[in-house]
Amino acid sequence: AVKAPAAGSMMTEIELNSPGVRGEEPGTDEEKVQIVDRGACRCSNMCWSTRDGIGKALVDAACKAAVYQTGMKPFANPKAQVGPLSAELVEKLEQGVKPDTILSNLSANINEWTAGKRGMFTLNFWQEDSIASLQADVARGDGWAAADVSRAARNLLLAYDKRGLAHCEEAFASPEELLAHKEGCAFRPVECQNVGCVQVVGANSAGAHDAACPHKLLKCPQGCGADVKRTALREHMATECDMKPAVCPYKELGCEREVTAGTVDAHCEECAGTHLKLVVDWVGRLSTEAVATEARVRDIKLLLQGVVPKVEETAAEVVAGGEARGRLAGEVKELRASLNGMAKAVTALEGEMKTQKSDMKLAIKTMDRLARAQEDMVKRVPMLSGKS
Repeated sequence: AVKAPAAGSMMTEIELNSPGVRGEEPGTDEEKVQIVDRGACRCSNMCWSTRDGIGKALVDAACKAAVYQTGMKPFANPKAQVGPLSAELVEKLEQGVKPDTILSNLSANINEWTAGKRGMFTLNFWQEDSIASLQADVARGDGWAAADVSRAARNLLLAYDKRGLAHCEEAFASPEELLAHKEGCAFRPVECQNVGCVQVVGANSAGAHDAACPHKLLKCPQGCGADVKRTALREHMATECDMKPAVCPYKELGCEREVTAGTVDAHCEECAGTHLKLVVDWVGRLSTEAVATEARVRDIKLLLQGVVPKVEETAAEVVAGGEARGRLAGEVKELRASLNGMAKAVTALEGEMKTQKSDMKLAIKTMDRLARAQEDMVKRVPMLSGKS
């Protein structure tokens, strides 16, 4: 392999290998042929990700400049400005190439040109939307042909990448040597192997692409064994996965078993007896609470029976008048407040009783369901039913 001269310049392959480039005339016709052959057998592979990144930066810069230039002109069409501005941008960047330039200089030059077009212009939200919309149109080839963008990006990559970090510079004495090299070149184009992905990248960035490819099949980290696309993995884990954490329907009654979406049904079937006991205990608690609530209601009613006559008697004394009217009026007020409090307490207790009755009905239904499930399981297992 022979190192190709000045591979990062804007010259074509023929210009790169012409005698004038080397600064001296070859001594013989044979040397001239060797130079041309080596130029014809020079590897032209480059990092596709870097090239595409440059292309996107060019499109973004041209679109921003177009919106900047038409921002103060209500009837101007930004898309019509993309063509002239893109040509100006590329020419400016080509003029910025220096002998020691590197790819980071390209990014800086693009930003500098874009800032110059902006000037004192201040973006607002609708202008930012205009830039985004224009960028989407141009990315589809409307206003700046995709082939032209790719060609400009390729040429700029070669011009700025003096260190050869994003393209191959090797030249060979024969087409056979070049072909053998290209099969293992670090910058050779490779297709993504993930089903559904049509992305082509350089071999040097294939690993990075695979690590972020939305079509990559990943093993579910919850352990269900399913292979899921990267973009659908989160939804799978939250909705479809049999191993996603679940809650036993009887947890609030005391079941502490950890279950998953795929095992909760089997758990309820296997632990029907245990769950039935939890429900029986629940019914017992409800019964005790119901008895206590009824007793409290009776007590309050008895108090009311004693208070009501006293209120009526005191009210009569107030009406009759006398020196004790003021004191009696205060007592009547206190008694009425006490009656109101008792009435509210009775209403609350009646609500509790209503809830307890509803819970009791639910508990009874649950007991029936669990009992039937237990019977069905016994019938399916001969050893439990006593059958052979």
